[in-house]
Amino acid sequence: MTQPHRPGRDIPLLETQRLYMRPVRISDASMLYRLHTDPLVVELTSAGTAMTRAQSDERLRLYLREWQEYGFGFFIVYEKQANGDLVFAGRCGLRSLDRDDVELGYYFTMAASGRGLATEAAQQLVDFAFFACGMRRLVGLVRPANAPSVRVLHKIGFAYHSTGTYRDAVYRRYELAAPLPRPS
Repeated sequence: MTQPHRPGRDIPLLETQRLYMRPVRISDASMLYRLHTDPLVVELTSAGTAMTRAQSDERLRLYLREWQEYGFGFFIVYEKQANGDLVFAGRCGLRSLDRDDVELGYYFTMAASGRGLATEAAQQLVDFAFFACGMRRLVGLVRPANAPSVRVLHKIGFAYHSTGTYRDAVYRRYELAAPLPRPS
């Protein structure tokens, strides 16, 4: 097993056959604002109310702080094209909810949705969380009407845990425990 990822160490790049994922950076502010105001993202994640530019920029600052404080955070996700270009698809990553819980979260643009990209990116983040960061459990918080996100969580092994309120909204909580170590 790899050593747990810690703050101050090199931040990883993640890659699959279809995706290239790199940690967020301050220069991503405009791209993240476009994502945070994408019609599908607004419909599924914020009950029809888009973030303002100031709210989006504050969220980016949170993502950057988490990389510094915890050694994990959000990645910008690009879809690889046959000609070698990268096309922005969304963001996927890990966020500290409290001292015991780390959330797996993802937003993908309308143009990138429906082709399994969120599932592919989320699986990479699960592997990063468990094998590089040494986490023992992940949670997913999903608004009840967000069926596409529920499908992603089920596909990568999350199970329904409970329904509750977080940040003044009702969410369904899903959990995934790290795989048990294999006997040597």
